[in-house]
Amino acid sequence: MTALTTALVTAKPREKAGSRTGSRYAFQAHVSLAKMLELRRSGADFRAIFDHFDDLAILTPSKCPDQVEFFQIKGKQQGSWTAASLCKVDDEVPRTIVGKMYHHTQTIGASVAGCVFLTNASFGLTLADGTKTGIDHTKIFYASLGSEDKTRFAAALENDFPSPRSPAEDEVFSFERTIVPVTGYDLVLKGLLVDAVENKEGVVVAALYRTLIQDITSRANDTTVCLNLSDVFTHKSLGCEEMDQILAAAEKRRGILDVWKTVDEELKDAGRTPMERIKGQTAVVNYLRDRSMRKRQAETLAQEVYGASQLISARVRTCDNLLAAADLIRTSLPSSLVSQYEQLTIEAAILVELYESFNG
Repeated sequence: MTALTTALVTAKPREKAGSRTGSRYAFQAHVSLAKMLELRRSGADFRAIFDHFDDLAILTPSKCPDQVEFFQIKGKQQGSWTAASLCKVDDEVPRTIVGKMYHHTQTIGASVAGCVFLTNASFGLTLADGTKTGIDHTKIFYASLGSEDKTRFAAALENDFPSPRSPAEDEVFSFERTIVPVTGYDLVLKGLLVDAVENKEGVVVAALYRTLIQDITSRANDTTVCLNLSDVFTHKSLGCEEMDQILAAAEKRRGILDVWKTVDEELKDAGRTPMERIKGQTAVVNYLRDRSMRKRQAETLAQEVYGASQLISARVRTCDNLLAAADLIRTSLPSSLVSQYEQLTIEAAILVELYESFNG
């Protein structure tokens, strides 16, 4: 046991009411997954904890951690984050965003390696050299800020954590931007997952995406009272090894082309000629390739097909074969979309997305 593993069990988790649903919490789940994929690319040995002490906590190393970095995740539709907005006082103690960040250093102790404010928006902060931060500043360390902003932050912290403070804000605070937007975050994450599986054709990325997001969401919503470290790891966290196992399983999962003989039989029974069936299979191959390359038209079509299938999901589930379900979805697509694609491409997209939703 380390000082951190002891604190993870003895420290009081933050209070929360109800399940984490809606766009705000979906954004947090997607940002958390993006951060995990980023750490995985770097080769880090980590474990993520979801919505326990903060929106996200990253432990290192994964099995017997001795350091933790906390992430407060907030989305913003317009504008930038300034020192004033980060220091705005509310009724909940700690009373400011920076106060809530710093609070972890007092409850968890010296194992806190960082307290990060993570957002999609840019920061309007002033650096020590007098320059303003903008969209190109994706990671800003507190120590690099100018005296005016530091004075404002220090004054905000004084309300809940009177000086002298240990550790100093310079040692733990940073401000970071994510590439995940507040709308369209699903497409961005699917793209990151394509990279994670190294663009291997046939990997059912949509199913992999759903598995990971559902896993993160269920752990965030888990209200089990954790009595020991095993409880925390089991109910609230996902480690890099578990993530690797999920990705490896996705690479082995059979895609629609692996069972094309069954699909081809349906097409044959529907009266399609051999040439029509060959063209249909070719369209599926092309669609899978374009989607794996994240071509805009393929991603847009995938999103529209998914949206249409969700609107009539109850009716789709009553269909006894793939083509019947595909016909239902085709009639639910916007006419403006249908006119932009060849019919074979639309059918290919519907067949692929349907198969993956049925077999994800």
